[in-house]
Amino acid sequence: MPKKHDLLGVTETDTIIGANVRLKGNLASEGDILIDGHLEGNVKSARDVTIGVNAQIAGDVAGQNITIAGQQKGDIQATEGATITATGQVAGDITASLLSIERGGIFIGNSKMKPAQTQTEATNKEPAED
Repeated sequence: MPKKHDLLGVTETDTIIGANVRLKGNLASEGDILIDGHLEGNVKSARDVTIGVNAQIAGDVAGQNITIAGQQKGDIQATEGATITATGQVAGDITASLLSIERGGIFIGNSKMKPAQTQTEATNKEPAED
C-alpha cells in the first residue's frame, strides 16, 4: 500500500522537507519532492514537485508536474503541468505544457505554454551539436 502524506494527498514522495525546516542551498532529486518548509535555493526534480501550504521558496523550481500551495518567488519550469492552488502564490515566470490556477491562487509574472513532449520524443531527442 502506498505511503500517504497529509499534504495535498501526495503519495510515495522520495524527499520531504517538513514545515519546521529551513534550508539554504539547491535541492535535486530523481524522485518526487515535497516541500512544506522554507528553502532559499533552486529545486530540480526528474519527477513531481509539491510546494505545501506552509512553504516559502525563494528560487527556481523545475520538474515534471509542479503544484504550488504555498509561496514561491522564482521561475517555474514544468515539463508537463503547473498548478497554483487556491492558497498558492507565485511571483515569477512559468513555462509549462498545462497551467492551472485555482480561484484565489495568485500569479504575478509571465506564462509560456509549450506543447507537451511525449516520452518517445524526450527519449529520442539528440543533443544539438556546436
